[in-house]
Amino acid sequence: MKLVATEPGSDEARTYIKESLEKSYTLYTVNMALAEGLNAIWKHVKIHKDLNLEDANSTIQDLTNVYSKLKILTIRELCEQASKIAFTYNITIYDALYVAAAEKVKATLYTADQKFHNKAKKVISSELLKPS
Repeated sequence: MKLVATEPGSDEARTYIKESLEKSYTLYTVNMALAEGLNAIWKHVKIHKDLNLEDANSTIQDLTNVYSKLKILTIRELCEQASKIAFTYNITIYDALYVAAAEKVKATLYTADQKFHNKAKKVISSELLKPS
């Protein structure tokens, strides 16, 4: 969400992703990320009421543009390892899927979520994106 909606840490996340793509890094995500992003946009419109419908449509377009540049790993290919990670480290399946994805491709996981970072770094390399 930090890439397409303005919230704390958005500028830093956008800069990081832009630089990574310019350096031709391969960026991965799990196929549920698009649905999670769309749901976050819905929350901004319907619950937080800090995004109007016109801006939401633009944000959805931005989100789908970012998503189209990523390599997508499926829940199906990650579910067994994600389940093991979730049960072993007491984290949600949702979060464990991202950890399993990073583990599968031997990548560093980048997140702006401090609690998730603290758990993820027990399993894989994890970097916390913080506002400067």
